[in-house]
Amino acid sequence: MNDDRKTVVLIGDVHAEWERLQRTLDSLATVDPDLVLLTGDIGRDPPWQRAQRRAGRRAHDDSVRRVLAQVVAAVDAPVAFVPGNHDLHDPPRDLPAVNLDGKLVQLAGLSIAGFGGAGPRAFGYAYEWNEAEAEARLESLFDDSGAQDIFLSHTPPLGCGLDRTHGGIDAGSRSVAERLSVLRPRLFVCGHIHEAWGWREIDGIPCINAGAMGPPAGQDLAVVVEWENGPRKLTAFRDGRQEPLREVS
Repeated sequence: MNDDRKTVVLIGDVHAEWERLQRTLDSLATVDPDLVLLTGDIGRDPPWQRAQRRAGRRAHDDSVRRVLAQVVAAVDAPVAFVPGNHDLHDPPRDLPAVNLDGKLVQLAGLSIAGFGGAGPRAFGYAYEWNEAEAEARLESLFDDSGAQDIFLSHTPPLGCGLDRTHGGIDAGSRSVAERLSVLRPRLFVCGHIHEAWGWREIDGIPCINAGAMGPPAGQDLAVVVEWENGPRKLTAFRDGRQEPLREVS
């Protein structure tokens, strides 16, 4: 871990909303980030029919490139992401950002673990898993890895409030929740359930759902994390306003 002061920007679930993304990036003009993280669901949906996804993936891949290039052009900092359930599990290798899915990476002096896709509820989207698959992947990813500064997961933990849909369903993952309690990162970041954006403290761990850009939430939103020995201050840049979310004295 590295305890230098840093600024981390979180952007979630863009869903190829380029104009909304640009307004959000413009609102961050006074922020000088050291790192930008995207929580997944980046581009346009790939073809719905599984058999057509490979042959018809070009438009999806191009939209992911466009979103990431838009972010890269706006900041002088590393940009990284995990794919969401609306993204393909194997994004192109020539993207202008770091794919963190299934990896432990050092960026801007911070140790980051990434976990993409969504589950356990399956709706036929491009990148889904069940709890058994998630548990196996997470155990492999974090085996003997030590503590991480940031755990970036598209899917929130089950039953934490950051996974509550408009219909009152807890749509998070038990496996993510269990791994969070074992890993105990300094910060957990997710998206996926747009209407549940915000922050919670789960067993003493600050957790943020930054995924409100896509519908049904549809907000110009980024969360700015001021880091000093961990996340010290969280501020939402939302629809042209700055809203304090959390500050540690």
